Amino acid sequence: MDWDLCRTFLAVAESGSYLAAARRLRSSHPTVSRDIAALEAQLGTKLFVRSNEGLTLTAQGRRFREHTTAMEAAALRAEAAVSAKGTKARGLVKFSIGPTLAAYWLMPHMASFIAEHPDVQIEFVTHPFPVSVRKREADIVLRIYQSGDENLVGRKIARLGVGFYASRDYAARHPLPASRDDWKHHSVIGFADRASNAELGRWSDHVARQASVAMRCSSQADMLAAVRAGVGICAMSCIVADAHDDLIRVSPHKLAGISDIWLLAHPDLIDLPPVRAVINFVTQRSRIDREILSGGAKV
Repeated sequence: MDWDLCRTFLAVAESGSYLAAARRLRSSHPTVSRDIAALEAQLGTKLFVRSNEGLTLTAQGRRFREHTTAMEAAALRAEAAVSAKGTKARGLVKFSIGPTLAAYWLMPHMASFIAEHPDVQIEFVTHPFPVSVRKREADIVLRIYQSGDENLVGRKIARLGVGFYASRDYAARHPLPASRDDWKHHSVIGFADRASNAELGRWSDHVARQASVAMRCSSQADMLAAVRAGVGICAMSCIVADAHDDLIRVSPHKLAGISDIWLLAHPDLIDLPPVRAVINFVTQRSRIDREILSGGAKV
């Protein structure tokens, strides 16, 4: 049986649609549809039916999923067992990390990692939708807020600090708020995507509840551009805002350690030399940069 067809089946079963599965597999909707049709023809049975919720498994599909999930776990263990026999860190490691932490934290240090591990190639996966370690879409994940539900192993390595920031030009035109009542004289840049920024959005709304909202943005890149343009005050990750000298922190000592940073990997991959090399590197950097990540290094 073609294992690639089984991988496609598992992706569709988990995502509930051909389109979502195609995104996960970095394939196309027609390719995924053809693969499922080929697998059903090979097995001589229907694996999915359409419903109001999307594609759902038939009784035969549910039984087939049990077996293919076991096959996938066995393949992963076999790969790990063979690869772990080598002691030299060599090979490709897929690392899922948010674009902010990749650009503002790890990238400036990657040259030293490459110099120490020239045979390890890291593939940074920074697209916004969650990736699956079990599906080998990533070998290591750096997650914010929670550890996820794939039975991964790892630990919290740091806290990500958040503060309010304004441009120096804005501060020159508007004396920055020093008390709760002062916020009524200011404009803030709010969050358009409250679903993915719920905790940060609530904190921002609570502290600056008397301010007027000048605009809302769905990405931190847009928020950074807006606050640097003097549009208003914005709650931002300290590691981003502190990198720009034209920004100053409002109430410098008022910070929210808003997010836990989790470094996680599949238990069957964690001892592979290249995976272990990346984990050790990221863990060490988090210890060195703990104050920078938390926002305590610059006031």
